[in-house]
Amino acid sequence: MQPLYLTIDDPLHAQNRLKEVFNCDSKVLLGVIEDGFSARNETTGNHPKIYGGYRHFAEGTAFLRERLLSKGYSKYTQGNSEWVRNEKLGILISFMAGNACVGLKGQVPSNTDGLKIEKVARNRNPKGSMFSRIANAQLHGDMLTVHSAIDTWCWVLMYYIDYKNKIIRSELSCPSKLTDNGKFFAEYHERIILKEISFDPESEFDSIRSPAPTSPSIDFEIRRKNA
Repeated sequence: MQPLYLTIDDPLHAQNRLKEVFNCDSKVLLGVIEDGFSARNETTGNHPKIYGGYRHFAEGTAFLRERLLSKGYSKYTQGNSEWVRNEKLGILISFMAGNACVGLKGQVPSNTDGLKIEKVARNRNPKGSMFSRIANAQLHGDMLTVHSAIDTWCWVLMYYIDYKNKIIRSELSCPSKLTDNGKFFAEYHERIILKEISFDPESEFDSIRSPAPTSPSIDFEIRRKNA
């Protein structure tokens, strides 16, 4: 289905659009975001610094695939690019972290980690990232020619953790252009902004600490008081 070339931030409009295009409910996507965040917080100070972010990505991708399975979606992997796909709807969705502009209307969000350039053998023309190769049709050409013939649209489910305000912002968006170096999203065909998720960082982080030691049991001898 062709994107609407706009940003949708009204909750009801967003909900209807998700059902129309993706055959899913916003609660499913928000559940993926929230549970990925919970998995991230299960890491401790003993893990490598990069592990929290990687686990968020890995678990979020797995949750997305598992929870959309009943909606006709399946796992899809090409090179170093991980997706969930619905062939009937012509939809591909990738899960990733975004910058502080994610979930804000009037801003231009982007991915925080640059898209990995696909390595190719010498003497072969490099094609940039696997994402740009898969989404090539929607990233190039004018809207009325090339885009009208696209049979599969590539979307990204991006999240941003705002620790200061204790919220997670997220959106499901369809990129239309990359930066000159081909590593970051620069423009979009459509953005569907999801509801913010509130959280209490202290309580989340407390849950990953070692359990408090239990107090030793004390046996009391109870005697009946003489009248």
